[in-house]
Amino acid sequence: MRPSRPALAGSIALLALMSALGSCSSASSSLGLADVATVPKTSAPSLPAVEVVSTASVIVLTLDHATVEGGTAQDPLDYRATAVDDWRSALGGDPTTSNVLAPTGWDTGVVAHEWPGLRFLTPPDGPGWLSVTAAEVNGHPVRTAQGIGVGSTRAEALAAGAVAGYGDELRLDVREVPGTSSLQESGRVGKEFISLEMSGDTVASVHVPANDFSDL
Repeated sequence: MRPSRPALAGSIALLALMSALGSCSSASSSLGLADVATVPKTSAPSLPAVEVVSTASVIVLTLDHATVEGGTAQDPLDYRATAVDDWRSALGGDPTTSNVLAPTGWDTGVVAHEWPGLRFLTPPDGPGWLSVTAAEVNGHPVRTAQGIGVGSTRAEALAAGAVAGYGDELRLDVREVPGTSSLQESGRVGKEFISLEMSGDTVASVHVPANDFSDL
């Protein structure tokens, strides 16, 4: 923690694997995979051509998926490996890909797909994580449903409903996840959320989905 990238490292993480590996990201307040090492894949299959969405379109992030506003209408973009081609189409370009390594050097099976300003991590099974470090990616503004993105102010985030998280982190759309236990609040049910990493009074990165309970 599904991401500066999260202080506990999560994919928001946002957002995560770092807790189980006994290591924390110094820049993240949520648990996740976004800050573990990556190495180039030894071979990459040729990718099919994609239909580019209008550069006027906005990528809107929610906990469960992202949507495209403006440009070509598309189905929601989820955070699974099967959606990589949909993200290529929405962002209008091919990402660089790399294998994600644990601090001990073994391959986690997670693949990082990176565009300038956006990192999409996909595990072999289950949902992945997004880390956004730019206000726009390939000309597409990227923001939450509340209108918060990289460059937004602390005051704007708080006015949009953000609450305090771990350290200097702010959190949007916080919800409990039954059957989990928080690693940050002993005895409490775990939560997932959109994590806003702050640099002073400015949003420096957005991680989604992030959580405080993952022990992958």
